[in-house]
Amino acid sequence: MAIPPCQRDKPSLHVAVLSLLVLSTVAHRITPRSFATDPWIIADAELAAKLQPRWEALCTELGVESSSQRKWWDIIVRRHSETRRSYHTLAHLEELFLHIDAFEALVDDKVAVSLTVFFHDIVYNPRAGSPKNERRSAGLFCSFSQEAWPPEKRNGIAIGDLVAKVQRWIMQTATHKTTLYDDDDCKLFMDLDMAILGSDPKRYARYAQQIRNEYIHVPEAMYCKARASFLRSAMDECLPDGRPGYIFATSIFRQSHEQQARENMEREVAQLSERLRNCGSKSCGMGVGAAGAIGIAAAATSSRSLCATTAHAGVAVGVVAFGLRLAFGARFVRHPYPEPPRDDGNVVVLAGSYNPPHFGHLEMLRYLSKAHAKVVAVIGVNPRKTYHVSAYQRQEILATMIEHLGIRNVDVVVWAGFIFQYARSVGATAMYRGIRTWTQDGFGEKLLEFENLFIQPVFGNWPIPTAYLQGDPKLSAVSSTLIRRRIAAGETISDLVPEACVPAVQKAYAATPG
Repeated sequence: MAIPPCQRDKPSLHVAVLSLLVLSTVAHRITPRSFATDPWIIADAELAAKLQPRWEALCTELGVESSSQRKWWDIIVRRHSETRRSYHTLAHLEELFLHIDAFEALVDDKVAVSLTVFFHDIVYNPRAGSPKNERRSAGLFCSFSQEAWPPEKRNGIAIGDLVAKVQRWIMQTATHKTTLYDDDDCKLFMDLDMAILGSDPKRYARYAQQIRNEYIHVPEAMYCKARASFLRSAMDECLPDGRPGYIFATSIFRQSHEQQARENMEREVAQLSERLRNCGSKSCGMGVGAAGAIGIAAAATSSRSLCATTAHAGVAVGVVAFGLRLAFGARFVRHPYPEPPRDDGNVVVLAGSYNPPHFGHLEMLRYLSKAHAKVVAVIGVNPRKTYHVSAYQRQEILATMIEHLGIRNVDVVVWAGFIFQYARSVGATAMYRGIRTWTQDGFGEKLLEFENLFIQPVFGNWPIPTAYLQGDPKLSAVSSTLIRRRIAAGETISDLVPEACVPAVQKAYAATPG
């Protein structure tokens, strides 16, 4: 009897053809990353001395070890002292904390707001622009949180929710737009970060010049058009029903800063228009659309040539790796699982959303725990997304299930970066992916595999291989979606998750959509 494709030790011709289809999709989704070196650093010792006690008090309150406090304080100072910065410096952080002190009565979660102050601009490269800077800042905060609260430890839902909240706010500073669903602290922080717009005219003029200094690489006419477009769009923001909107999100800032901000911005727009007229017919005008002018200018700079060699080399290595992988095939462990060796000494990861975890996940983890020295169940998160059930709630649920079933040497971690970055940090020899059948899951899983093959060389690393683990065919109908639907319908889930964990899963997912 022929073995179905989903049960062969290596992917069949069906999977190879599927892989070629995936490759065409991957080519459109991978963008080489620029590897710009850090510029020369000029630290402001006086400002650093003022801000350091705030940082140390914050970290002490959160239980961060002193060695990590010192390490990350040095990073914060170094980053905010880069010579390419003029406004987004330690002085900006100091101004924000002075605002927080003034509005302290309105702040509910001062810890979250303070963390966001320290990290929201920790990556700032005017040539990269938004949202790259915000995404990389959120990623660096994730690195801090992984060190401050090691992911192999169960730090609790409160810490997890704090991390997710700060990451979300950092990403939100790309637009400073808020919604009715954002909490008051979020709205207040966005206003604090834009309070400079409503400062006195003299301070605003200095701010405007500081921003120009940060974009000194952009031709004058192009800068004037783009900056004026940004200011006009901020002033002309409308509410969903078409009524005139506001620059600020909170009523207190609308009362104290709105009018002055509009006067300042209108004055700058007039000045920019005058400067643009003075450019005359210079070639720097270019007729570029104002909204994207600064981003286009940045893309046209010499930074492109700096990363070209690295990117091309990375792609070349990726192509070779892809060919080898296609020729020899990723490892595929089919069910029923073979008897594993007692201990091969390897560390492996099994990544997924685990939203929520179920018996299918647990059986895979049980097998891997027998086959390898250490297994890490990695719950991947996207800082730009809001989850109905946080990753840290899922971490608690999965860890409880693992304990209940007596599965050993398995850690559960939450990670917001590339999975291969975490896998490399723990010395993993393989990144496992659970799969039901190639028909059900093949395209999506192969897409992830080949993206990893291409992206890892761009980061300067030989790819950590992907391996596939087939789920028990008897559990092929079990899925996280099915659990959420049953909970929404008030049906039992005791056949999908361990009985002792049913109440926790039901409580966490009771108010989520199916």
